[in-house]
Amino acid sequence: MTPLYTINLIRTAAERHDHLPDFPDVPPLSMVSSTLDLTNPMEAIHLNNVNEIWMEIHNLMLGARLNFATARILKQLEDEHQGPTDFDLNVRLDIHLEKMERFHLATYEMARIEDLIVRLVYEYFGDQFKEVDPSQDDWEKRLTWDRMKEALNKRGKLEKDSHPKLEAMSEETYQQLMAIIRSYRSADVVGLTRYRDKRTHRVTPSVDHPELAVDVFSASASSGGPLPLFGQRNEPEYQFLELYQQAKAVYRQLLSVLLRLNEIIHV
Repeated sequence: MTPLYTINLIRTAAERHDHLPDFPDVPPLSMVSSTLDLTNPMEAIHLNNVNEIWMEIHNLMLGARLNFATARILKQLEDEHQGPTDFDLNVRLDIHLEKMERFHLATYEMARIEDLIVRLVYEYFGDQFKEVDPSQDDWEKRLTWDRMKEALNKRGKLEKDSHPKLEAMSEETYQQLMAIIRSYRSADVVGLTRYRDKRTHRVTPSVDHPELAVDVFSASASSGGPLPLFGQRNEPEYQFLELYQQAKAVYRQLLSVLLRLNEIIHV
């Protein structure tokens, strides 16, 4: 580790606060602890779980906020080293890798929040809201956005065996809840999710540095399609500052969803 690398990390910790305003602070989301109702202990457990999940979501939002801001200041430091020498290039790449590590961590923290929203809704309504068996080790894998929307859409359909608590909810509150759930998948959310999925399940897409790209060609070239021209990519697949702007929009949208949801799902 070179002294310059260490200095850059110190500057990162000292200056990342400049970009924290890009991501609004998160007010406390968890409420007071629920009291144990001896006549319905399972409901008390579910409501306590609601509080615990709100706390986890709050911590994840704070982590995403800090990691995005850290990634942004690292981009600034990276751009300060534009010299032509191999040393300058190595410094840029070192900072770039740190930058993307922070950015990826923040995007995964937000992905976890998306999953926890489904768990939150499940715990709020309680047993039988979704057809899952908590005794199975992988039961949480069945708590998906599609299954949540399917369960919420059962309201008013007796043949669908809608949950009693869902039926007891006022029409106004139900429509507010559905509007929150339906509005989340914006173009920015879809775009950032597509990038995250590429990075998770495929070769890492190149950002800012085309020389770091890994090009894996499809089988179409061997079945009548044009043969690829092998060589180094000239342009990266993504620009960091564009991803950053997208992340800002998604973070703000996710925060809005959480705040609106908190008005309905709390104890």
